[in-house]
Amino acid sequence: MRYLSLARAVFELILVITTIVLAVRLWETEAPKRGSVIFSVPVRQKVVALTFDDGPHPTFTPEILAVLDKYHVKATFFMIGERMQQYPQIVKQVLTRGHTIGNHTYTHPHNIEAERPAQIIRELDMCEQVIERMTGKRACLFRPPLGLVNGTVVTIAEEEGYRTILWTVSADHHDAPTPRAMAERVLKRVRPGAIILAHDGTFKSRWKDVAALPLIIEALRKQGYKFVTVPELLELGTSRRHR
Repeated sequence: MRYLSLARAVFELILVITTIVLAVRLWETEAPKRGSVIFSVPVRQKVVALTFDDGPHPTFTPEILAVLDKYHVKATFFMIGERMQQYPQIVKQVLTRGHTIGNHTYTHPHNIEAERPAQIIRELDMCEQVIERMTGKRACLFRPPLGLVNGTVVTIAEEEGYRTILWTVSADHHDAPTPRAMAERVLKRVRPGAIILAHDGTFKSRWKDVAALPLIIEALRKQGYKFVTVPELLELGTSRRHR
């Protein structure tokens, strides 16, 4: 009986260890690798990057471009492929003003983490085809819809030649219901090398992003900040992941 009890205890221990090992391996597969997702860039200069998701939009994107023109600021627009096809003239406006365009998938799936690898590749490739056709060059930046990302998404993006860009602070948040609150939210969380998220598409409430933009730019300039595109920011420092 003693030997049976000992054997059972050993078996249960082996089972527990095996379960832990499998769980760790699964986590390593599903979790993004450290450093593979960029939230901000450590830099010595007081620079930040403005980014806009979900465009182009026939109303809000031109309004945002007008604000950026007024303040002589360059930004990065993560665009949805099918919307680029709907509004090619707006894409052209973004390009002619010297802004950067990144890949935000073709249809903006609401949970890209749950998609099959083949579908993730399809979303990236279809958007990339639109970008290349309209800009004449390949995008090097990718932002997953809603910022949802796991190891599979990041690995596929890397294999497709992209750097996955998230953000340091989002102007759009439930705790910031007004343009002024949005600006204050950004100012409280900004730091050198920060990537700021705003939106120029999808919802009618994006007028708030347009209204908050001058407040953000003016306040940050008073603090000595300069604005760069994401590629320019990446050139200024080594990217790292922030929790």
